[in-house]
Amino acid sequence: DDTGRGSVVTNPPEQTAKLSADQFRISLQASDQGKALMQVAGTPRCGVDLRYLEYRTVGAKNEATNATAAVMVPSGADVACNGPRPVVLYAHGTTAARNYNLAKWTDTTQPAAGEGLMIAAMFVAQGYIVVAPNYAGYDKSTLAYHPYLNGEQQGKDMVDALAAARKTFSNIDANDAGSLLVTGYSQGGYVAMAAHREMQATGKAPTASAPLSAPSAISLLADYTFQGRPALGSTL
Repeated sequence: DDTGRGSVVTNPPEQTAKLSADQFRISLQASDQGKALMQVAGTPRCGVDLRYLEYRTVGAKNEATNATAAVMVPSGADVACNGPRPVVLYAHGTTAARNYNLAKWTDTTQPAAGEGLMIAAMFVAQGYIVVAPNYAGYDKSTLAYHPYLNGEQQGKDMVDALAAARKTFSNIDANDAGSLLVTGYSQGGYVAMAAHREMQATGKAPTASAPLSAPSAISLLADYTFQGRPALGSTL
């Protein structure tokens, strides 16, 4: 059996929620965030099949561990929701919530609820398959720490999540078109860049990459804080 990096613990991934396009639209219209997302992304064309994947990866010391991810698959009768679909590999932002789980974003008490809603509205509801790792050290990962801004580990973690997710696609009606966007915001911008670098190093570069607001100049950020100009979230 395959038990190395990028192997699957749960296949098929557990379904945690399934919303039709109409159900998702009604859900979005019920909150200010949802209404704002619809103004940017448009009305949902597709429903969302939300899955909870557990996969194997490594920690910062190259020690074997597990991690989890959300896999979101578009569904529905619209042409955008069927056939081969592009894939988005999404890296989430900084959070101190150990139980952060993008595969449970439909639970409004889940720390990942806001970011998960955004991913679903921007990408899945418009016809993209999304793989969104929670990272090693979060959720039910057995790693006792999170390798924060460790580019080598985080790049591998993202690649492992994508490899594992693809092994389950045939069991969850996800049809990979072969095109891949790697993106993320804040910490996720850094992680997306690290994932792109890891893919290039292994000869599997993505189709497109959009690392957003990456905290890349860490020494400058620390200097600003000690000079009396702490940024929002500096204590975290």
